[in-house]
Amino acid sequence: MRLQVYFTTAMAASLAFADPVQEVVDRSMAGLDVRASDSPYSRTIERIYLGLDEHGTPRTGIAHREIESFKPITGVVVVDRTEGGFVLREALFPDIDKIKNANDRRDVLGVLASFRNIPFDPHAEKSAVDTVSGATRYAFKTTGYLNYMARHVALQMENPPEWALRKN
Repeated sequence: MRLQVYFTTAMAASLAFADPVQEVVDRSMAGLDVRASDSPYSRTIERIYLGLDEHGTPRTGIAHREIESFKPITGVVVVDRTEGGFVLREALFPDIDKIKNANDRRDVLGVLASFRNIPFDPHAEKSAVDTVSGATRYAFKTTGYLNYMARHVALQMENPPEWALRKN
């Protein structure tokens, strides 16, 4: 009887779905020392991750939050610090499959096309990516959230907070 309970528990654990945000963090910050903020980080950002190089300098930052679309989905931004400044490497929705309708899913994914390898200044009054023309109300709000998160991550990379400097 005891063996059967163990087997059932082990099966359930192996069938559990991986955290889609953690998969992005693992892939985007390979080789870096990853530090994570508390969750929630703020009212508008669920969590921020900073990837530090061997000198303790933040090289990559990630932020995520739930975004209301046709269904609530997770919006994630990945920001890199380069010699020339900050680059919004990508924005993505790792759980886009929550939106079952293919047309709705395609509309939401269309927002992401503009969020690839965009250099930006987090101190500028302008967004990294301007609003997409002909945007739906969801796309307009999503663009604002993604820009806000990218800017905030870059500012945290510039002046790392205490949680990023503590050893895990």
